[in-house]
Amino acid sequence: MEIQNAPAGAEWTVWFSQFRTPVTMEADAPGSIEHISGTLYRVVPAASHESVMTLRYEARPLVNQCRAPEGFFLQRKGGKPVAVTAEYRFLPSEPVHSFDYTHVETGVYDIIPRLKEVQRLEGETDPAAEPAVSYVDGQRPGWYRITLADGTVRIEAADEDGAYYAGVTLERVRRNAQGAAVPAAVVTDWPDLPWRGLMLDVSRNFTQKADLLRLIDLMASYKASFLHLHFGDDEGWRIEIDALPELTSYGAHRCLPVLREDGTIAEPDGLQPTYCVAAKPGDASPGNGYYSHADFVEILRYANERHIRIIPEFDTPGHSRAAVKSMEVRAQRTGDRSCLLYTDNVMNVALPSTYTFFETVFDGLIALYAEAGAPLDAIHIGGDEVPDGAWTGSPACAALMAANGRTDIGWLKEYFLNRLMDIAEARGIKLGGWQDVCQHVEPATLARLRDNLALTNLWTVSHGRDVLPYEFAAEGLPVVISSAPNCYMDFAYNYGKTERGHSWGGFVDERRSFSLQPYDMYRSVRWDDYCNPVDLTRSGEGKPALTPASRPYILGVEGHLWAETIRCFDHVTYYFFPKSLGLFERGWNASPSWAGTTAPDDPAFVADFDRFFSIVTDHEYPYYDSLGISYHRH
Repeated sequence: MEIQNAPAGAEWTVWFSQFRTPVTMEADAPGSIEHISGTLYRVVPAASHESVMTLRYEARPLVNQCRAPEGFFLQRKGGKPVAVTAEYRFLPSEPVHSFDYTHVETGVYDIIPRLKEVQRLEGETDPAAEPAVSYVDGQRPGWYRITLADGTVRIEAADEDGAYYAGVTLERVRRNAQGAAVPAAVVTDWPDLPWRGLMLDVSRNFTQKADLLRLIDLMASYKASFLHLHFGDDEGWRIEIDALPELTSYGAHRCLPVLREDGTIAEPDGLQPTYCVAAKPGDASPGNGYYSHADFVEILRYANERHIRIIPEFDTPGHSRAAVKSMEVRAQRTGDRSCLLYTDNVMNVALPSTYTFFETVFDGLIALYAEAGAPLDAIHIGGDEVPDGAWTGSPACAALMAANGRTDIGWLKEYFLNRLMDIAEARGIKLGGWQDVCQHVEPATLARLRDNLALTNLWTVSHGRDVLPYEFAAEGLPVVISSAPNCYMDFAYNYGKTERGHSWGGFVDERRSFSLQPYDMYRSVRWDDYCNPVDLTRSGEGKPALTPASRPYILGVEGHLWAETIRCFDHVTYYFFPKSLGLFERGWNASPSWAGTTAPDDPAFVADFDRFFSIVTDHEYPYYDSLGISYHRH
């Protein structure tokens, strides 16, 4: 790191953000780099240094360029921070080509997700005619049939969803036809799985309302049915709850902390910067922002009109720093301690105030959905990755355990889940959670979870945990396939240094998402992260198969976009498109023609993928260009 025109003396610092990494400075460096917390660092200059300071330090090799240090601010002691321009010099790197395909000719009825049946009729017809819509009984949810013949368009549908999906298909056919006549045909189609969704993390870095509405439009064009919004995590709280204004007046903002004399920090005006730097609340930074009451009602109505249901999530009891700190600020400002949660990033599940907080937030969300006239299918409570020992040493936890004759601190999870189910049952709502919620719980708690959960997101399938989706389904638990190797949209498309994204669980490209098999998870990764074929002949040996009785508990698929590496909406759409299209395809057509094949390049798979990706290049790339959005071009 080279700092040009460095101020004289040592009464200044340069703040910056970098994904957590050990830093080893050279012994004769004219300063040091100090880790504050999380991803926040600062440069501490030596008392005597040149105007050009060169700080040479070693860290882990960058996975890709988006992991480089960023967000530099110069701050003199007692002064306001000033943004510093950074110039990056990366080593040359060539783009990586992760798969090949053979282009095939596509027609107007080739859309994503693929249509179940297209029966060609004699002649051509104009698809622009206003359709006549009627409803029929006895068909599965979302079923529809479109007849395009003799200059007329007729839609038959099982329900309102089916009529809407028919309209989406008709619009896609018209777009592909570009004003020309189309072959007369009868289209018959339906979704195999009810849950076809995306999860967007707006906590780590925020997506503005106008951009979220654009994303909803894009999802609707692929007949998506759910948008899961991750509102609350350590790094921010993004939805206004009228009764707890501090959640957004404080918890939706980041700013540089105050350094105390003893080296500790204070955060009086907002959360410390994480993943990007905002110098103060209100800065134009993806670290700042939230959806107001009116914003969220508008978002709910907008999505509902497009037959997309929104699942709100705030992660608990871990990953809760934004809520914890906001409630501390509330207590300091108002004296109201009724919703205090604990310290740092974990809620204390033994405190009565924790459940007052949940009741208040649940009631606020229920009121928002009621005002919007939108269905509230579930409130997602997270429930993952509580650090070991988080409650060890808490007098309240010790007292609660003693009062209930418990000595295993793991019992606190049981207590927490049962208290939340009490709250949900009293309000007539369902809960959602990550897979951790249902693991290592007593039979009585598991029985209640079967009744109270609308979904569980099964995300980790590594180290033998690929059996979990089918074990959960066998227990009668509702499963939404969210497996990292196929569904994590924030993973880089490949290992190229110029690609954005994470790599801790590998890489996910368009072929990887397309390869997902909800009913055969053990054969969902056909090539490894470095494009080597995977032997699938024995992939399911010794593992539980999905039985006909448990099959209905596989609700669908969901692509997840965590926002640590997002800095703007262009990044959101680049990660999602066209990578998410494979998931929309598999949610609609869950049993592809190549199901059961064991050779990664089985001819049935190759032919199916060739047609799928030809549709992407022929029809989706031009669509994205017409919208002016950023996307990944293979």
